[in-house]
Amino acid sequence: MAEALHKRLSETLADKLQDEIVRLAPGERLPTEAELARRFDVSRTVVRETARLLIQRGLVTVKPGRGMTVAELDGRLIAEQYGLLMRRSEGSFAQLLELRLVLEVEMAQLAAARRTEQHLADLEDANRRLADALDRPEARDEFLDADLRFHEIVAQASGNPFFSLVIGPLNGFLRDTYRTGPGYPSEAANTLEEHVQIAEAIAAGDPSRARFATENHLRRVMRHRDRLLAEKQPVPTRT
Repeated sequence: MAEALHKRLSETLADKLQDEIVRLAPGERLPTEAELARRFDVSRTVVRETARLLIQRGLVTVKPGRGMTVAELDGRLIAEQYGLLMRRSEGSFAQLLELRLVLEVEMAQLAAARRTEQHLADLEDANRRLADALDRPEARDEFLDADLRFHEIVAQASGNPFFSLVIGPLNGFLRDTYRTGPGYPSEAANTLEEHVQIAEAIAAGDPSRARFATENHLRRVMRHRDRLLAEKQPVPTRT
């Protein structure tokens, strides 16, 4: 009975604190355990359970000597859910790429209309890093980071923060998948060329062209998805 009461109290307190936390900046400290116990007239046990719930929700972190602080938004939990869904055979890698296609063609279209000069510079930098890593097999991770970073910049350039919230964990899952899949990168030179076409369309402020270039890129990835996850794949070369 007491355990059930503690659970209800901690869930109620977590909901109340959540409403406050979303108004705070990442890194800000929350009141101490003792202060929260006094403020809400609950036991420290309830406060500790509340802290656990807030951590599970990704709202706070707990560090020695600092107590609870507001957490940065982190998509790792969502990325883990993508993996669980696939391992349970409720979703496939192909279906995940379908989600990416639907999201990113619209992202690119919006980015062409809303991008800033900084976004354009960041896209150019990501593509430069792709080119630098293209012919160096030991730079596989650098190529992967630049590849996914490019798509994150397009999300930011869309001017819609919800795209970044979705693309972040999606890219987190893809990073883990590609990093352990010897088949990545497949057709690396094509990836670079298509990224350049997308960046040029966005720089030109041409939404239709940006949409077409992005769809062309992602549909090629979808067609050749088996190569990305292949057990053995030769090191890509320019074509």
